[in-house]
Amino acid sequence: MIEFGSATAVPVTILTGFLGAGKTTLLNRILTGNHGLRVAVLVNDFGSINVDADLVVGVEDDVMSLANGCVCCSIRDDLIETVEAVLERPERPEYILLEASGVSDPSSIAMTFTDQRFRDTIRLDSIMCLVDAEQLFVAPEQMELKLRQIGFSDMVILNKVDLVDKEDLQKVRAGIEKRLLRVRFVEAVKCD
Repeated sequence: MIEFGSATAVPVTILTGFLGAGKTTLLNRILTGNHGLRVAVLVNDFGSINVDADLVVGVEDDVMSLANGCVCCSIRDDLIETVEAVLERPERPEYILLEASGVSDPSSIAMTFTDQRFRDTIRLDSIMCLVDAEQLFVAPEQMELKLRQIGFSDMVILNKVDLVDKEDLQKVRAGIEKRLLRVRFVEAVKCD
């Protein structure tokens, strides 16, 4: 029996963040990157990800295969079935990245990966939250959801830092740190 979290378990990262934070830009960077991993990217609709046609080596049902070994899969109605289908592919992924909807609560998605069926095959590696540094405090009625997305994450990518001055960026960091303890930040421009 394989031990939970063993080297053979495929790591899964959940990518969360409010609408417009840059999740699709980051996914596109991963799908077109030369990182040497067979990554399975699970998205709500892979048709919305603009992948260079030269990289696409095949599309079958809800799976787009890319020349760099990545696959991009559209999440169907059942996340568990989609993950199982990805794990059964002949070229088993070395990593799974799941894009959560911009208005979803990542805690319920993370709970999916505690299902006993996955105990020996996958492990939840990380929950990353993309935050639009310019738009975090816009739409205060959505602030609770944004904070839940950040709060369930072990890494926050402050994206679009080029669109705010240093003082405003510090206010964003302070606003998050005031509400949540021990947040690990990475700053990015266009998810780079």
